[in-house]
Amino acid sequence: MNELLQHYRRLRDQVDQLAGRLETIHRDAMQCKQGCTHCCVNLTVWPVEFFAIAEDLGAAGIKPVFDPTAACGFLKDGLCQIYAFRPIICRTHGLPLVYLDDEQDEPAYGVTFCEKNFQDADDPAFGPDNTLDMDAVNQALAHLQAAFVETPQTLSFARDANGRIALKLLARAANT
Repeated sequence: MNELLQHYRRLRDQVDQLAGRLETIHRDAMQCKQGCTHCCVNLTVWPVEFFAIAEDLGAAGIKPVFDPTAACGFLKDGLCQIYAFRPIICRTHGLPLVYLDDEQDEPAYGVTFCEKNFQDADDPAFGPDNTLDMDAVNQALAHLQAAFVETPQTLSFARDANGRIALKLLARAANT
């Protein structure tokens, strides 16, 4: 299990590197900055991600408090309490993300990004050098989850119908 959590951390580091490069490329068109909480919501994550984050919070001595009335319960005074260890999806919010749209007659790639970004850009040109392929990231994450061997300790956390764990349960995991 520990090895898979390390693989997750390496994936998270790779996403951070790619996100940092994209933030530099698109800095003039991005409105996402510290204190922006537009995309922050209560999420669910795969168990491999949940337990890596919980372990990281514990090692750092961080005991987040979850506010169920907030858009994301880990926001406190407009800042994320788990920011250093936040899920991959939180690391990519706002960036131009490429995904395969296979719900059309002809599958095609699309680009999505926060509605607050690229407002002043006249039809921005997106391509492989200035976007993040979220299908590849999600595929890597799904591969890690498929290999993740759950223990009795990890099975004590409730799952949704898709086998994901509510991120809000990190408060319980970090305080045990």
